[in-house]
Amino acid sequence: MWLGCAGGPAAASQTLCTFAAGTPPAYHELEFIGYGDAAPLVVYSASAWRSGQRVPLSPPHLVLERFDPCTGAVALEFRNPGDASLPPSLALRGMAGRARLSVGPSVLEGGLVCD
Repeated sequence: MWLGCAGGPAAASQTLCTFAAGTPPAYHELEFIGYGDAAPLVVYSASAWRSGQRVPLSPPHLVLERFDPCTGAVALEFRNPGDASLPPSLALRGMAGRARLSVGPSVLEGGLVCD
């Protein structure tokens, strides 16, 4: 349970929401980790990129326009600056538990589950 939705502070960081699209062996996942009103850490993984290795996405390459685990709303964009050690450029937009992930020309529909 995310305590920010209930109006109280959270004591430790935790997974706030997880976006998943596709099915094994071809999947994409974004995990939002944090607490309180602080911007969450966003972690990306995909079976087609580095065998599913989890990689944190961070500013300035990540722009988190909107994130509300209470309503399941998210809007983010990650732009790879040409660094092969980072995932490809992507965008995630959604609300009410449904979201679309755009990675290059591919668009994947998936669920955004918030605890």
